[in-house]
Amino acid sequence: MIVAMADLGMALDLKIIKGTLIALAILGPVFAVLCIGVPLALIELGPDTNMLLAFVMPMVTSMIGMLSLVPAAYISANSIVGEREQNTLEPLLSTPLTDRELLWGKILSSLIPSALLLASQTLTSSIGVNIVLILARRPLIMFPDLPGLFLLAVVAPLLILAAVSMMIIISGKVSRVYEAYQGVGAIVLVFMIPMLGPLLTMIGTDTPNPTQTWLWNLFTFLVAVVLVCSSWTIAVRRFNRNQMVSRI
Repeated sequence: MIVAMADLGMALDLKIIKGTLIALAILGPVFAVLCIGVPLALIELGPDTNMLLAFVMPMVTSMIGMLSLVPAAYISANSIVGEREQNTLEPLLSTPLTDRELLWGKILSSLIPSALLLASQTLTSSIGVNIVLILARRPLIMFPDLPGLFLLAVVAPLLILAAVSMMIIISGKVSRVYEAYQGVGAIVLVFMIPMLGPLLTMIGTDTPNPTQTWLWNLFTFLVAVVLVCSSWTIAVRRFNRNQMVSRI
């Protein structure tokens, strides 16, 4: 935990990471209110309401998961190469901590803010959407719905963990922080699967099919499991202080 808090403090000293956390904490709930709360407050209840929810629910929940993954990727990308740039890597590697303890410290420094961001975005988005509905005197809704709750409570943490381990691997290989940041986008794109998949299956249909949303979320879950297993295996094998010392 000492390594994690020190690493997190170093990351938060960077304006790009601090500003990103603040912006994402606001962006998720605003996006949910504008895409779900406001339209439901303006249109009459009926088939159009069900079609709207089937269309925007996967999009909004995927966006919240995607936004929560970004700080984890950025902080973990800074974990090794950032220490090297600030000349703090050698003292860190000189501590009596084992390689596994150092790795866990680096992982926790990224997981903690992302987990808090994910939980806060989900809660504030749900509250914000239903406040709009209360003001408009409309029935309350469950947000996220059951497929969205599965995505945010199960799939999103797995993808965050996979992103952290993958970015730590990249951070140990590059020579500058901004080189590590280039790998963030590829990991975030995994959330495009549950976002666009249900929308593609709705093309040409008059009624929404919730089963399709579940299938795409389960497929994303399988992708997340594969990424977690493979990235963790590589991270545990590659996180070696002897190799890191040779790159100082």
